[in-house]
Amino acid sequence: MSDFTKPIFIACAPRSGSTLLRLILDAHPRLAVPSPCWMYELNYPYLYSYGDLANKDNFRALAQDIHDNKFVQNMALGLDVDGLMEAATEQSFKGLYEGIHIVDAISKGKVRWGEKSPRDCYWIDDIIRDFPDAQILHLTRDGRDMAIDICQSEEMLPNNLYAGANIWRENNTAVINSAKNLNKDNYYRIRYEDLCGDPEATLKKLCDFIGEDYDNAMLAHYETDSTKHWSSKANHVKTGRPINTDYCEMYKTRLPENDIRTLDAFIGDLLKEFGYPVS
Repeated sequence: MSDFTKPIFIACAPRSGSTLLRLILDAHPRLAVPSPCWMYELNYPYLYSYGDLANKDNFRALAQDIHDNKFVQNMALGLDVDGLMEAATEQSFKGLYEGIHIVDAISKGKVRWGEKSPRDCYWIDDIIRDFPDAQILHLTRDGRDMAIDICQSEEMLPNNLYAGANIWRENNTAVINSAKNLNKDNYYRIRYEDLCGDPEATLKKLCDFIGEDYDNAMLAHYETDSTKHWSSKANHVKTGRPINTDYCEMYKTRLPENDIRTLDAFIGDLLKEFGYPVS
């Protein structure tokens, strides 16, 4: 039985393991969590410019811009603008967003959809306004490790530890602030280190939260076509491997003590809140 009215959104700082979690969820026989569409970041802020979407021409203009969003194109839905408008569940941004993900889910034989776009953490209030039954998965990772990953990423600048730690703080703070307005059915926090260290137990708890039966296929996400395609990208090669702890607590061996102490002073309050030890 389909449950398209209860989507799952992964919210976290970049380089927190969200692509891995997305692919794990996408491997579940009922869940479709496609590549990021970035629609809340790239299209939603400009809704005012289209005027009343009850006007079909205005709605078509929005549909055209969403169709031309390169990340929506990457989803390879096979929809032209007319098809996108027909797929919309209502004549609104929400209707287009929902329709796109339902089409993707149905094409994969799935009955529920999810989403993971970087920076969704800044749009949680709006996401919940559009999808009141949405379930937000707040994925946390040790900010000291994440700072290292950002430094090494060719896609993210500036490439220094302080900037990386600041991105971690800002993204997670945004999620925490929005979570204050959510209830226990809307919000669930999961740690990357727990996912990697004890994946089966961690995923069983997550499945209990989202109301789905646990399936061992989630542990074999690396065997799916989706993961094979995504892990072919240079920045996501690691996702094509079985779940492991290779990238947990990297900071302990890769950072000098002075850098660790500096990061602890800068983000130590949030590290403690998420259950990470601070020197």
